[in-house]
Amino acid sequence: MDKEHLVELITTSLFHEERTQQSKKSYLAMKTYLQQLNLDQLRTMSKEFIL
Repeated sequence: MDKEHLVELITTSLFHEERTQQSKKSYLAMKTYLQQLNLDQLRTMSKEFIL
C-alpha cells in the first residue's frame, strides 16, 4: 500500500462513526499528523488500528 492509502485507511477507521464538527477538526488533525509519518511508521499503525 502506498502512503496516501494508508493515511486514508487509518484515519477513516478511527473516525468512521463520528459526524460532529469537533470530530471533523480531529479528523483533519489526525490526517495531517499521519501524513508526516514515514511509510514504515504508517504500516505499523495500520496493523495496530485496523486489526
